Amino acid sequence: MSASTYSNEILPPLAAEEVVKQSRSNFVLSFLSLPPERRRGISHFYAFSRVVDDAVDEHGPEEAERLLALWRKEVQLCYHGEPTHPVSQAMRETVRIFDIPQHYLELLIEGCEMDLHKSRYANFEELHHYCYRVAGVIGLVCMKIFGLGGPAAEAGAVDLGMALQLTNILRDVAVDAEKQRVYLPEDELRRYGVAPEDLLAGKMRAEFIPLFRFQAERADEYYRKAFHEMEKLPRKPLLAAWIMGKTYHRILKKIRARDFDVFYQPVKLSKPLKLWIALRERFR
Repeated sequence: MSASTYSNEILPPLAAEEVVKQSRSNFVLSFLSLPPERRRGISHFYAFSRVVDDAVDEHGPEEAERLLALWRKEVQLCYHGEPTHPVSQAMRETVRIFDIPQHYLELLIEGCEMDLHKSRYANFEELHHYCYRVAGVIGLVCMKIFGLGGPAAEAGAVDLGMALQLTNILRDVAVDAEKQRVYLPEDELRRYGVAPEDLLAGKMRAEFIPLFRFQAERADEYYRKAFHEMEKLPRKPLLAAWIMGKTYHRILKKIRARDFDVFYQPVKLSKPLKLWIALRERFR
């Protein structure tokens, strides 16, 4: 059996554009602010990150490991050969046009793989290690696609990625509990008198509020640092990042407005509100 046939039997051969089309992510609206070539590039990268994440979230451990091994091979072929999957074929074009380092994509796969083997984090240092791989690296790749570099761009990219991921973690406490995952650091749970089993029970309790407020304040600090670094950079190339950042910051505000009850129902923004945020950033 050829490598191409083997890969495509296991990896559904969706094109990158189809992966983006099927997504309901808050990120997609921000792509519309980019020029066509950069929009294609970030769409290709979004599709790649989506299928790698889905390899873990939608399959059992053994199948997920096999899929991740195939995606690692596809990444190698993006830089040294001919990839076989439509998503990685699109990524090969993107990594060449925007000079994206191979180790960024490898770190992203490594971060997704952590979810197969780790469902608890002893402290924030461990959580940061995870967040850097699944979110900070995404920010760094996006900066390459936006055409920006240097210390301010890289710091802003990593801090914004961290802010978005920490917002996701707080928003998805209930969703992750259903998968027996607790991303909030264990030493912080103890500090606030909360046990992992309390979160896994799937019901809001009053003692969660100080713990969740602390997590929100940490995310806010990452937003503050990211926006401060982004203000040093040209605004037009960063418009998509501003839209993403302000959209997720609004999600964090909505969590606060609910008094941190993330168990009652999913925390989402309406389509009109997301469009208003995008237009406000476009004309700010």
